[in-house]
Amino acid sequence: MNSGRSSKLNTLFLSYLAIGGILGDIGTSPLYVISLTFKTIPITRENVQGVLSLIFWSFMFLSLKYAGLALTLDNQGEGGTFTLLHLIQEEVRRLKEKFTKSKFTLFLSCATILSMICGALLLSDGVITPSISVLAAIEGVEVFYPHLAEFVLPTAAIILSALFFFQKKGTEKIAKLFSPIIIIWFLSIALVGIKNLLLKPSLVKSLSPYYAYKFLTSHPFSLIFPVLGYIVLCITGGEALYADQAHYSKPAIRLAWFVAAICLLLNYLGQGAFILTYYKCNNPFFDMSISLGHYFYLYLLFLATLAAIIASQAMITGSFSTYKQAMELRMLPRVEIKNTSYKTKGQIYIPTVNKAMFVACLATVFVFKSSDALGDAYGLAVTGAFIGTTLMMAMVFFLRSYPNQMKKFFSMLPLLIFFLIFDAAFFFSNLGKIPTGGWFPLLIATFLVFTMIAWQKGSFLLYQYIPKTSLEHFIEQLTELKPVSLQGTNIYLTLNTQEIPGCLLEEVKQGWIKKIVLIVTVKNTHSPWGIHYEKILLVNNEYTKIYRIIIYKGYMRLFVNIPNIISSLEFEQKPRTFIFSLWNPVITEKSWKKWLLFYFKIIYKNVPTLTRRFSIPSSELLYLGKDIEIFFPKN
Repeated sequence: MNSGRSSKLNTLFLSYLAIGGILGDIGTSPLYVISLTFKTIPITRENVQGVLSLIFWSFMFLSLKYAGLALTLDNQGEGGTFTLLHLIQEEVRRLKEKFTKSKFTLFLSCATILSMICGALLLSDGVITPSISVLAAIEGVEVFYPHLAEFVLPTAAIILSALFFFQKKGTEKIAKLFSPIIIIWFLSIALVGIKNLLLKPSLVKSLSPYYAYKFLTSHPFSLIFPVLGYIVLCITGGEALYADQAHYSKPAIRLAWFVAAICLLLNYLGQGAFILTYYKCNNPFFDMSISLGHYFYLYLLFLATLAAIIASQAMITGSFSTYKQAMELRMLPRVEIKNTSYKTKGQIYIPTVNKAMFVACLATVFVFKSSDALGDAYGLAVTGAFIGTTLMMAMVFFLRSYPNQMKKFFSMLPLLIFFLIFDAAFFFSNLGKIPTGGWFPLLIATFLVFTMIAWQKGSFLLYQYIPKTSLEHFIEQLTELKPVSLQGTNIYLTLNTQEIPGCLLEEVKQGWIKKIVLIVTVKNTHSPWGIHYEKILLVNNEYTKIYRIIIYKGYMRLFVNIPNIISSLEFEQKPRTFIFSLWNPVITEKSWKKWLLFYFKIIYKNVPTLTRRFSIPSSELLYLGKDIEIFFPKN
């Protein structure tokens, strides 16, 4: 009994955290959805009921797909596009052990491309969300103080600058304030919604699917598509229900979404009642708050700004996680990652990504200048990601069912097709935005996809052509080549604990080797602090002694003093030299693909080295390597 009560309390607490952690983005959608939608169509009772019905059933779609089915597809608690790719990779490996069918390889190739596209679209969405959320909140000042309109852009730029500046401090302390603010926000917008819904309580009937069907069948496609393109903004940010599940339990996320959805629907219903009563309003969200008094309007304006900042914060940290997952799958170059919480390993800060997003967000604000203009840039990226996620979910279920449980897959197929119809409707409705703003996220996503393909293909080819060998073959080479044994210690840092570093191979081929050779690998543990290491004797012969040293460090430890650790082992000989590989890619590809490899080379040359994190003095540091020809092998 006590155990059950404790579990329920824990779920409630995690729900409280989830409201602030993952629902900030979708929670700010009432700021702009209704106002953007009714700039496209006239305000009539039939149109208002149709739009409200479509919003409600969009919420139902989100609940079924992300809060329902997607949450069952996790990898040790982690979700998102690259998690689906990881699950597909695992299933393909399992099936390849039993079958030799090439279609599994095709599945993997398709999934890889889809994950790249979805990841790129979500990263581009991470640029637009902070911009539109902050702009829409600050623009509320124009409702009562139109003379302050000229200060909206500078204020938005200042807020975004501060937001990105404080990312390096970590979000743990600030996150404690997120949930109460977002809860107050949801309760406040629900209160305003109820107050205005009382003007036309019969609008509750709009939740019936009849009104959505009637709206869709009584208007031409030329009108329906633009409307759907704005209505979908009510569920942008909802993919976080799946992508950010690592820190919250599934029941907690579902409960948090249930509470948030009710508050959001009440506000949308209130906005619908308000615009039917006051046809000439420009900003229904803030206009209807004035009916509760001037001070309440100022309170809601301040609260909206805080909610927009929190929504932006969630998208920024989500972008950090997306980049890290892509980096671990070798789709993006390795950059410095800093953990910002000793309690939660998932809270990270990536300086390179933070700087790039800051510049992109500022550019977005000054290019589009208003939330209305950004509405045309918003939605295309996330709806594209919707389609990719559904297709990858279908791949996971197919591979898990193949070949003995196909009935289970076919029983789920109607639901997946239903999701795909919704996804496609929203995506195609946003295509019309391309000339007026949709080109912007597409431009960002295209650049990111091209970068991912170039990095993945280029780094794979470079790795293929870099000299390397197994320990057994290396020992044979030592016996055969009989290198000269020199006094001193050479230390090689490597990520792969199963191979002999290429630099060491090159030295042996040149006819020499040091008396002591240390192959060092640094690995993160799941604990925040602490450090320990193990040493393994690999080779002990007349030429050399080779040890493998694996250093296990807490993920909060940014710096590791490797020279001190090695000195404490007391088996090194002077002089001591740290050897790092420095391979120079030489492009010999003749086809059009050479441009892909040239772009990879530019990235490769500019990837920052992480040697300073290991406290290696420059006097003991040496880069060794050679030119490596890279090209695509002919089939």
